[in-house]
Amino acid sequence: MPINQDIFLKGRLITNISNDEKILLRKTKDLVSKSEKTFSVVYSHFLTPAQQMFLLNYDEFAGVLSFEGGYEDAERRICRICTNEYNSDDGLPIILYSVRATDKNAVLSHRDVLGALMGLGIKREMIGDIMTNQNKAQFFCHDSVSGFVEMNLTKIGRYSVEINKSDFSEIIPPPKKPVNINVSSMRLDSIVGEAFGISRTKSAECIRKGLISVNWEICLDVSREIKPDDKISLHGKGKISVLGISGTSKKGRLFVDILKYV
Repeated sequence: MPINQDIFLKGRLITNISNDEKILLRKTKDLVSKSEKTFSVVYSHFLTPAQQMFLLNYDEFAGVLSFEGGYEDAERRICRICTNEYNSDDGLPIILYSVRATDKNAVLSHRDVLGALMGLGIKREMIGDIMTNQNKAQFFCHDSVSGFVEMNLTKIGRYSVEINKSDFSEIIPPPKKPVNINVSSMRLDSIVGEAFGISRTKSAECIRKGLISVNWEICLDVSREIKPDDKISLHGKGKISVLGISGTSKKGRLFVDILKYV
């Protein structure tokens, strides 16, 4: 694929992309070229939700990219690049690991697991989602570093752990709690305020500060209309998924069903 100096996202010319985004585009274009030359499916490292959305919006990659993270709700996913339906494919290069602390009273946190992996010198882009449950945890790992991780991850925090490969069907799904909220409208500031238990004024302030993402993209528009299946995250507070409107009060307020990730 020839390198185009102009950047078009959703048909609009963009001139102010960041250096990190330029690097991501260059690496992805290199992978696209590799797929074309080798007649094979190629894969990236793990990408953040924001990086995935950026690539999906890049016009030159239309119909070429898809993303896989190991399970339906995965946030960090690798990019699958297929430039021809007849390309050969060696399969998804990620492995699910399950770890268990030998101390039954241990509590493994996301931060503990990530810290232990970073302490081994593993880059964040080699690790996908991390799920924890008391003294157990699971994480996705890029196949290129899996052997090293399997041999060297013996402790998480102060706890000794055992590590084993797991089938994707054994994934511990992230817990979600169904909640019904009562809002005046489907505006972003209204949904955020009720879903995260803050005032509408505070909600609008968080949006303007760039602390709110809708479908993995930072949104600064307090009046954005939220739709079913939209995912909203508040930095440091968590994430929700909007299911839809389930009813209307006598005063015209909306009852909205959401899933809150806990």
